[in-house]
Amino acid sequence: MELTSDLLKLSNLAGIAGQEQQIAAFLDQIIPQKVTIDDFGNHYYGNLQTKKKKIALYAHTDEVGFFIREIDAQGFVYFQAIGGWWGHVMLGQEVIVTCRKNGKTIPGIIGTLPEGSIKGEHIVPIDKMYLDLACESRDEVLALGIQIGDMITPASQARLSFNQKYLIGKALDDRVGCVIMAGVLNNLAQRKLTSVEVIGIGTAQEEAGTRGSKIAATQVEGDLNFILDVADGKDTPKAATRKTRILGAGPGICLYDKTALAHLPLADFVRDIAEKNGITYQYDQLTGGGTDAGSVQLTNGKPTLVISLPVRYCHSWYSQVKLKDCQSAIDLLTETILQLDQQGGKL
Repeated sequence: MELTSDLLKLSNLAGIAGQEQQIAAFLDQIIPQKVTIDDFGNHYYGNLQTKKKKIALYAHTDEVGFFIREIDAQGFVYFQAIGGWWGHVMLGQEVIVTCRKNGKTIPGIIGTLPEGSIKGEHIVPIDKMYLDLACESRDEVLALGIQIGDMITPASQARLSFNQKYLIGKALDDRVGCVIMAGVLNNLAQRKLTSVEVIGIGTAQEEAGTRGSKIAATQVEGDLNFILDVADGKDTPKAATRKTRILGAGPGICLYDKTALAHLPLADFVRDIAEKNGITYQYDQLTGGGTDAGSVQLTNGKPTLVISLPVRYCHSWYSQVKLKDCQSAIDLLTETILQLDQQGGKL
């Protein structure tokens, strides 16, 4: 795999909760380990039947987006948000409808007609918005192959920043975690591990209530679990009183989110590996959101840790991540797992 080009491709793929097939299929191509797929859409990379200690790496394949819930007589489309959205990033933005009937992709624009002038800090509620496909009737919309339930995703093309240090695009939550998982698994495929088996899991429907991980955790039963996700950077002007999740300061060792507390001996072990190998890291706390960690940790109570990557402007048309942070996360997890293998899979 190649970190930058693979992340560019992953960002451009479309896959909301329950419709993650494009992303999972791409991961199947770039991850060398054997893949097993369950009925829910989770993809497992590695030997689930191993007798070795299992180290599990979780990254969710879905992105925040929308699906079609209604088409009116004039051809305007109303939608259901899947995952967390802020109304102030949506109006006037272009989106893509993916027709599951025929595979067509149809562009549209999010709009609304306010019931009066919108001034100041007022934010239009999402349920007042509609999608304008430039169609003139419901029949014209249906003739395109569009159905209730079809996926809607932001229309944005991932790119590198002018200095080539940052990647900018949609769905970095959690395509960043996916590319990190792929990088670690590729690194370890070249090493002979004697004590541990590493299982990568691309989970489905995280943005709709961490659903896939509830199923996957019972299938994997990892002895040690790492959840690879992102968190909104707080290093921009007025983002926070205290600057945290600083792009360029490395992956976050997350001590807390709303669904799980970190296993502190595992967190300390990872910190020591980072310091021993000169890998940058930062501590993190996700006070406003949760991850797959809650499902995984509560399945069998085994040590679980979230590794969070700082990403600016998360859940929008154009998020931003520093590529150096992604590589540092790959290096940190690779070195951590190699050390655990030497120790018989024990902390």
